[in-house]
Amino acid sequence: MNNYIVVLGSNLSSKFGNSAETLKKCVDEIRSNPSIESLLESKWYISASFLNKRDPRYVNVGIRFSTKLKPKKLLNFTSGLENKYGRKRQERWGPRTCDIDILLCDQQILPSKLYFNEWLNLNLSDQIRLVPNELILPHPRLQERTFFLKPLDDLQPDWIHPFLKVKAKEMLDSLPPYELQSIQELKL
Repeated sequence: MNNYIVVLGSNLSSKFGNSAETLKKCVDEIRSNPSIESLLESKWYISASFLNKRDPRYVNVGIRFSTKLKPKKLLNFTSGLENKYGRKRQERWGPRTCDIDILLCDQQILPSKLYFNEWLNLNLSDQIRLVPNELILPHPRLQERTFFLKPLDDLQPDWIHPFLKVKAKEMLDSLPPYELQSIQELKL
């Protein structure tokens, strides 16, 4: 079995409802998939868009589950869900109805340590401009983003990053205070 943590996000309404309603339906669909086992949900969060503060605020939730699906098969499944829930890939990191990021799969580093390290060390302008041509795990921006780290801390605070060798809780605690203040728990 592979153990995953995935974070879903939305800052646009869809035909399924507002951001929270859309993500709730998406999480329910993941939960009902027969290949998904032991699904746990993090708290729900709302935060400003990290790139353009004028964009609508994001709703995020993390999920942890086990499955026999390999990472690339899970990516195909989650990409199909993004499309079903209205995702349009018009602008890198632009507003969206449904975004599903696979943060990690156990202690795997994919596709290789070298490729992971290249993406880990990209400057911001290259991050905005370039799109990886394959799945990178752990997510190369995981350690920088509060909207990834808060759900990860809820679900598995003692997870150790296989490349950085730092616990999830330590990554969260190392963020600047203004980052931690930019995210709030969302009561549904």
